[in-house]
Amino acid sequence: MAKRTLPPLKTLRAFEAAARLANFTAAADELSITHSAVSQQIKLLEEYLDRPLFAREARGVVLLPHAREYFLEVQACLDRISTATQTVKSPSAPRILRVCTTPSLAMKWLIPRLAEFQDWEPGVDVQLTTVNRRFIEQADASSDVVILRFPLQRPAHACVRVMDDFLLPVASPRFIRRHGLRRPMDCLGHPLLQVAGCMDDWPHWFGAAGLEVPSQLPGPVFDHHFLCVQAAMNDLGIALVPQCMVEEDIQGQRLQPLFAQPRLTGAGVYALYQTENAAAPAARRFADWLVASAAQKEGAT
Repeated sequence: MAKRTLPPLKTLRAFEAAARLANFTAAADELSITHSAVSQQIKLLEEYLDRPLFAREARGVVLLPHAREYFLEVQACLDRISTATQTVKSPSAPRILRVCTTPSLAMKWLIPRLAEFQDWEPGVDVQLTTVNRRFIEQADASSDVVILRFPLQRPAHACVRVMDDFLLPVASPRFIRRHGLRRPMDCLGHPLLQVAGCMDDWPHWFGAAGLEVPSQLPGPVFDHHFLCVQAAMNDLGIALVPQCMVEEDIQGQRLQPLFAQPRLTGAGVYALYQTENAAAPAARRFADWLVASAAQKEGAT
């Protein structure tokens, strides 16, 4: 095996804390050392790498572009060392499984199901974080499982399709009663709620319904699907969103599907999980549970 090329561990701890907190003073407080000690450790690491890592600003520090990926890898490695150490020290303690997904999938799809997983696997504590969908591809370096809307291949990872999905037009029952929405063309006279980055969903849906519409339609635009869903529940208009994100709201009669057709196929849901770290067995079981849970719910509908 080739000899490992490793900088001093102290420099990596200081670098990770400073990068995460964007401040040397805050990093010093967390590590219980002085500000000058953090600065010295960062200087040693920069000399070791022969490259600067931070841009100094009035309110703190900012990672330079080339240091961003290095930070993610260092953070992931330190997290794995911490998890492995805790497992050795306290083998009976709950294992931590780091799961990352988008805010909308977390809020509207995963969190409502997590109690079921805790009952299924009581020895695992899920640590959930979210990343904007535009950056979800970068989340795998520091996560055991990444739940996303497209397949992704990475070394030392497996990717499984959790379930199919489709886009569903929904509105609040009050909105539907008030406006008498009976046909797809009736939607054109009312606010169409849209999500940034998915602006072509409505034109595609109308096209599938046999209606010619402009490639860009007027209507409020939101950053996330969960905001679009909330706006629909508050009678602001009609949302076209992934069916998986509105199951709970439909069951709770906070939202109501408008039409059974057209049925526009969505992106589906995938689980990307690590296969070669200490959490790999738990990550695989979590992915298996996602698939089984989705199939059970589909069979019940």
